[in-house]
Amino acid sequence: MTQPPPPLDRRWPPGTVLRHYKGGRYRVTGYCLIEATLETGVLYEPLPASGAAPGPGVTWMRPLPQFSQPIETPAGVVPRFCVESGDA
Repeated sequence: MTQPPPPLDRRWPPGTVLRHYKGGRYRVTGYCLIEATLETGVLYEPLPASGAAPGPGVTWMRPLPQFSQPIETPAGVVPRFCVESGDA
C-alpha cells in the first residue's frame, strides 16, 4: 500500500515577490511535489524588466530548501533569495 505524499510547505503565498542574490525579481506562482524526492518545489516566474533570463512567459521550479541556501559572494554570504514584498 502506498503512503500519501507529504503536505506541501507553502512558505509564501502566490504573488510573493522574491529577489535573487544577483538582483533578478521573481513572483511565486505556486507549488508542486517533486516526484523523485517528494520535496516541495516552488514555481516562480521572472518579473518584467527585472533583467532575469530568459524573461517573461517562463515558469521556473526550484526545490524549496534551495531558496534559503547560503551563497558566497564578494560581499559575504547571503541567501539565494529574499522576500521583497507580498505582491507585485
